[in-house]
Amino acid sequence: MNEHTTNSISINHLPHCRHRTRTGRLCRLPALDAHSGLCFRHASLRDRQIDDGDLSAALLGSLTGFNSAADVNGFLSKLLFLLVQNRISTKRAAVLTYICAQLLRGFRAMDLETANLEAPGDSGPQQVLIDLLRPRREPVGNPS
Repeated sequence: MNEHTTNSISINHLPHCRHRTRTGRLCRLPALDAHSGLCFRHASLRDRQIDDGDLSAALLGSLTGFNSAADVNGFLSKLLFLLVQNRISTKRAAVLTYICAQLLRGFRAMDLETANLEAPGDSGPQQVLIDLLRPRREPVGNPS
């Protein structure tokens, strides 16, 4: 015979998680949080999104602008710590790193521009080659 205990709760009697996927399917895990109706996985994801909404204080600190490469370096250091602590997503960190790389390229371009204005030299302005001829190459082997 089957033994039935009165103090055990069957997972089949718990309501399912109310989270829907992109395709519209419901999560099949049981909802453990009665208030939100979410399972443990989706409840923790929601809590993490709420907590990580505004990281400007952690990233910027006392920084008011990016005026030098040292400012960008300090920002990237803070970003690395947040990424390691799993407080920021990899995708978001990649976008912020790309923006920092563009800032650093802008600093380099401004430095070159001011260097050319101060001492243009005897050679004149720097020339940029856009179209180059392709090298002529002989075919390998006999085409017979």
